[in-house]
Amino acid sequence: MKLYRRTSLALTLMMTAMIGPAITYAAEDFTAIEQAIHQAMPSTRIDAIRPSPITGLVEVEAGRNVLYADTSGRWLMVGHLYDLKTSHDVTAERIDALARLTWNDLPLEAAVHYGNGPLKLAVFSDPECPWCRKLHESLRDVKGIEVWEIMFPVTALHPGARDKAISLLCHPHPEAALTESMAGRELKSEVPTKDCTDRAQQRVDKAIAFGQAHGIEGTPTLVSFDGRIRSGYLPADQLKAWLEESPKQEGHDE
Repeated sequence: MKLYRRTSLALTLMMTAMIGPAITYAAEDFTAIEQAIHQAMPSTRIDAIRPSPITGLVEVEAGRNVLYADTSGRWLMVGHLYDLKTSHDVTAERIDALARLTWNDLPLEAAVHYGNGPLKLAVFSDPECPWCRKLHESLRDVKGIEVWEIMFPVTALHPGARDKAISLLCHPHPEAALTESMAGRELKSEVPTKDCTDRAQQRVDKAIAFGQAHGIEGTPTLVSFDGRIRSGYLPADQLKAWLEESPKQEGHDE
């Protein structure tokens, strides 16, 4: 028998790990498979288990990662699954789908809304983040983009960002106030009422909870209208090109 030593990238990336004794489960008994994985790797987050294109192999959704396990409860595989007949990367497609957000689910009530145009952009933004300030300055100059800048203070890095985010949402002119704040100038307005502060705090907390639940950790984090996510600053021309990849830009709900 000839031994092939040359492997594809997919096989090179594929690793196996024993996740329990060789107990055979019924194909639909995904709960037992999940228990076997958690027993061997308690910190692994499992969001869903579903059949894969290969008989005897299930797809394990773990956050934004896709793993594969066999139905015996013993083997776990990490790597990409390719359909050689169609030259299709099945795993990459699934990862891309998991990394997307639904626009109408975004916490837009915690956003400062400005700009107009056919392109829609949401930004998870910390009002004390230097790269957020650079992005905001860029967005003020670019045409054709409607922006929802969601207040997402990262207090571990910027302890005062949460209070500033609340003040911005309570400001009588939040768009102008955000521009002033991002330029490093002190906000000038009347002290907001406790009622407004409480509501703004709830909106900011909701945005933080949403981001944490969806793996958003840093700022700025960009979200296109079709749900694609990109972390970090992009120059205006590259940002616009990225947004234009969205197949649909109309019909959003506020």
